[in-house]
Amino acid sequence: MSNKIRQEMNRIEIPKELSERSKMGVSKAKSQMQKPKRKWSYIIGPVIAASLILGIFGPKFFTNTPPDTPVIRTLEYSHAFDVSDARRLVGWADNVFIGKVIEQVGTKSKDVIPETQFKVEVTQNIKGDFNGTVIVNQQGGYKEKELILVENDQLLEDGQSYLFVTKHLIEENWNTLVPVYGDIKINNDEEKQKITEKYEQAYKEEIPFKYNQN
Repeated sequence: MSNKIRQEMNRIEIPKELSERSKMGVSKAKSQMQKPKRKWSYIIGPVIAASLILGIFGPKFFTNTPPDTPVIRTLEYSHAFDVSDARRLVGWADNVFIGKVIEQVGTKSKDVIPETQFKVEVTQNIKGDFNGTVIVNQQGGYKEKELILVENDQLLEDGQSYLFVTKHLIEENWNTLVPVYGDIKINNDEEKQKITEKYEQAYKEEIPFKYNQN
């Protein structure tokens, strides 16, 4: 690694609330980006920061037109709470609802990875009061000849129904889903009933997320 790159990496500011293991993500970022495995030790922030320094990504590379045979890359992700606990997940979310994906409407990068937007028709609210159609944002998408997936969470499918767990982003007026646990595919009425009952109960027992916890 050149002295210039090393100096730039040393200037990366890591938020105080991140663990020491998260800080290690900066120095290991380049190698971790190549590993298609699920691991919760590193948050995505340091990985992205190092990618900026190394010039791995650039806005011009993001595309709405998928390549015929994309190379799939998986990014690791970490959360500040146990997202597998539906009560905590619902407590963190602004909206939990069932909806049908109408179509993809865009791709944009808020950081350095693509994020893909979909128009979704809301069919049932569990938490919140959405009506009609909303824009659901999913982290991941196409970059040149690559398909970048966060935690191997496959991109939403047109015409498919899901249970969505989302957080609203005011400046973009879209609703970002939680990778893997925030886009649960619904294949039939029986699955819909079971998922609805589970998350309605989770809403009754929700555990609100508290920011800036030590």
